[in-house]
Amino acid sequence: MLLGQFSPGPDFLLILKNALNHGRRAAFFSAAGISLGLMIHTALAIAGLGFLFHSSEALGQVMRYAGAAYLIYLALRLFLSTRSMQAPTRTGPAQARHPLPWPVAFRQGFLTNLLNPKVAIFISAMLARFLQPDSTLLEKSVYGAIIVLQGAVFWALFAHLLQAAPIRNGFLRHQDSFNIGFALLLIAAAITVIL
Repeated sequence: MLLGQFSPGPDFLLILKNALNHGRRAAFFSAAGISLGLMIHTALAIAGLGFLFHSSEALGQVMRYAGAAYLIYLALRLFLSTRSMQAPTRTGPAQARHPLPWPVAFRQGFLTNLLNPKVAIFISAMLARFLQPDSTLLEKSVYGAIIVLQGAVFWALFAHLLQAAPIRNGFLRHQDSFNIGFALLLIAAAITVIL
């Protein structure tokens, strides 16, 4: 699970973007949103709906396009925020960005995770390795809790590590370049989700 979550994908990019652009608090709330998404994906997988996503082409397509649209929306927001930072204001050069409100950070994490169909498929595959048709509800709940807690701890630690002074200072020096890079990666992730 950890290797799957650590591979660069929408959740990874969102935490990276919010931790470096908006600080620890925004990244932690994004991580909490991702954890809620993981909880829902895990519950669906345990209930057997992971199989439904796999077998229903129409439902898979809807999930794919909704997820891709949301990733493109996040990328466009990054592009626009970069342009607005370069625009002069009445008081002189570009001002620092405002912190991201916690409900927005939480919603971004939640939707980024929930609308990623690969998460449902990945969690279903992981659970299929350990659960049997006759597994008890307790066994299913324990494995589900492991997935959700592992994700919550990992994303919170990742957000915390991104606050280290050398990493943060390097990012702030090249913020516009990183934001454009993150936006392009989000668009690439959206394209791979569609394909």
